[in-house]
Amino acid sequence: MKYFFDSKTLPFWLFTISVILILTISQLIQDGVFMDGMLYISVSKNLADGLGTFWEPHLSPTFMPIFREQPPLYFGLLAVFYKIFGSSMYVERLFCFVCFTFTLIYIHKIWKILFFEDEKLGKNSWLPILFFTTIPICFWSYSNHVEETVMTLFALMSVYYLSKALFLERKIVFNLLLAGVYVFLSSLTKGIQGLFPITAVFFFWMVNSRKFSFKKNIIYSLILAGTPVLIYSLLIFLNNHIYEVFKLYFENRLGKTFNEAGRGTTDYRFEIMVRLFTELIPMFILILIIFLFSLKYKGEQAVEKTKFSKIMWLLLIGFSGSAPLMITLEQRGFYLLTSLPFFALAGAVLLADRMGYLTGKINLNSNFYKYAKIITCIMLLFSLTFTILKIGKTKRDENVLSDIYSIGKIVPHGEIINIPYEMQADFNLREYFIRYFYISTDESNKPHNYFIIKKELPKNLIPKNYSLYPLETKEIDLYKFVN
Repeated sequence: MKYFFDSKTLPFWLFTISVILILTISQLIQDGVFMDGMLYISVSKNLADGLGTFWEPHLSPTFMPIFREQPPLYFGLLAVFYKIFGSSMYVERLFCFVCFTFTLIYIHKIWKILFFEDEKLGKNSWLPILFFTTIPICFWSYSNHVEETVMTLFALMSVYYLSKALFLERKIVFNLLLAGVYVFLSSLTKGIQGLFPITAVFFFWMVNSRKFSFKKNIIYSLILAGTPVLIYSLLIFLNNHIYEVFKLYFENRLGKTFNEAGRGTTDYRFEIMVRLFTELIPMFILILIIFLFSLKYKGEQAVEKTKFSKIMWLLLIGFSGSAPLMITLEQRGFYLLTSLPFFALAGAVLLADRMGYLTGKINLNSNFYKYAKIITCIMLLFSLTFTILKIGKTKRDENVLSDIYSIGKIVPHGEIINIPYEMQADFNLREYFIRYFYISTDESNKPHNYFIIKKELPKNLIPKNYSLYPLETKEIDLYKFVN
């Protein structure tokens, strides 16, 4: 455990873990998931059940029978978890928890490389982890299972191996190749957005031009960018069907994103940058607090300047993962997740010397340290209790989920049920039915054995020959077809 912290940083780690439990884990373990997250979960569960293939996943017979909205790696990885651990909703929670945990580990590992020459500062990796986990869209994303959770991990792993090559100068070609493999995995998770780490070598050369020549910059960049290109080329060469899969993905997903009217979520291209700034406000507040506590710090200016290139490098990587989102008007906050670890690391590097000064002043025998340790232990105990009490609870769509579980006990697995056209855009309801019972919904006039309708909708939307099923529900009525 000394690899992570020493006695002086123990209270900070206990505080950070408490924050993680309250903000992320307590939400992650509860039922109810945002629409996009439940969509990905449903496709993955179907893949695990043998419905669809890795390259052509399946959602339902009536809605996206071949799912081409995203590349398939996320679905394949989560499907493996279902095959190993079963079909419980806690399996996808475990999958997301594993991704989250390894993301924090790689933030720590990158921090250790950034301060490989200063073991004392290297012990403060809790700081970028705290910054990252207090960003609102971060803990929201992990509790709602969006694909960016996996892409973030692969992007971080890529930058970790780049850091080993560029900062430590160890096995440079090998680490560049490994970084390229993880860039490939990142892009196979969410598409073009996952390629952004290929800019990292060029940015490193920009802020450390004396570290190596422009010629080496070109060579290193070609190795990094060429690796995913080579892997994709080999896949297509060995299986021409994969070419058709990617062609249809570009046409159906990217083509519509840029060209189809009505897909935009904003009218303002810079909104994603405004959202980035607002998401980082908690980190800015923490930076201000630490700065105020370290006002007496009088570090040498030369020492501060050695951190500047690292901060700039991390910021440039972060912006390369977020600024391109302005190209399209389809912008959502969780798209930023992949870039946020780099902003968290940059903010922490900015405070590294000041935090080192503060921890250096801690006296392990002082009453202040003893009280700090007791308080943070109590916080950890409270956060653990708070999290455990959330098991079995529902954080969203509680009434709808209750009805779906009741209806799922009546309607046979794999059935197609009718819904009125007015409910065709209720994607959460559709996806919950698919995930838990593989029940598909059909808004066409073709009659099926069962029909559901929200209680607040007009009763004249109920087709003839359907009678109300005697089932106690909160928001959805179930009807059965009768001759």
